[in-house]
Amino acid sequence: MSAAYKNMNEINSPLSVLVTGAGSVYGLGIIKALKASALPLEIIAIDINPYSLGLFFSDKSFIAPRAAAEESYYMFIENLCKDHQIKAIFIGSTQELSFYAKNRESIEMSTGAKVFVNSPAVLELCTDKWLTMCHLSRSGFQIPESIRYPEDASMLSSFIKSAGFPLIVKPRGGRGSEGVVLLQDNEQLLEHVKGKKSLIIQEYLTDVEQEFTVGICINGEGKVISKIALRRYLQEGLSIAAVSDGYNGIADYCAVVASTLGAYGAINIQLRLKDGMPVIFEINPRFSSSTGMRLLFGVNEPDSLIRSEVLCQEVIPGCAATGLVLRQYIDYYFPLDKLNSLSTEV
Repeated sequence: MSAAYKNMNEINSPLSVLVTGAGSVYGLGIIKALKASALPLEIIAIDINPYSLGLFFSDKSFIAPRAAAEESYYMFIENLCKDHQIKAIFIGSTQELSFYAKNRESIEMSTGAKVFVNSPAVLELCTDKWLTMCHLSRSGFQIPESIRYPEDASMLSSFIKSAGFPLIVKPRGGRGSEGVVLLQDNEQLLEHVKGKKSLIIQEYLTDVEQEFTVGICINGEGKVISKIALRRYLQEGLSIAAVSDGYNGIADYCAVVASTLGAYGAINIQLRLKDGMPVIFEINPRFSSSTGMRLLFGVNEPDSLIRSEVLCQEVIPGCAATGLVLRQYIDYYFPLDKLNSLSTEV
């Protein structure tokens, strides 16, 4: 996406940006997108694991403390941002989302770095799949037939008659495809839910050929600055193939959904079509595992956020190129000097 800088004098040296969780598929996608940007960027990556690939792709890399040790992690991030004049923070680790949501305002005030993370309220709503369904239904969006278990156990018989088998059962608070099972009959269902809590049981949307992953980015003014809908194919919960073929109506539909949430930064929506209509079954309030795929279709979400939020440029969502992207894993070689140079010192 080409755009004039608001003030060319503001960019007389590289902009330093931080990517956390650099070894995750999310962190790697963000790093690839940043490296592809036309902006002069210095990419600083952190991870708790020295064998994280993103650390080796970045301009500067550090071993970070665990975010669960909030006080020491906060000091580490604050010092890192100040010492390297970091202008933006991208979160590549799902485990760190709540930390940054809770501390976003404080970090931005003390360091001047923009933190691209959704609010605690949005995180709570999207992390609890039942709350997600309730919000979507109240807002007039189509959802799969859903009940809670065990809270709605008395409704189970009528629900089965209405939705029919197979059924999807998943934890209300699970991440991605974690804990998601497809059950074929009543015996399987009762055996699976026995003694368990905090489950959601849903109608199975049968058309696997019509599953979409949709990425929406929203700036601080609530404007959509990036959107893309891809028909996807999954393996072990991650997209391994994606098709872009002018799915603008689906992208527009999900942009409205993201706006009703009050989202900020990146949000990722999963849906299938039923009778030609989008039926959303999950919303992830973060960058997607397909961030790198989207880049190959010409949609660079991290770049759009920097331009809008750091450089104060007007960013208009572009149209994704049509085509197919296939994902395959690649092996990389690095000299040991690179590994040995990683430091916990900022």
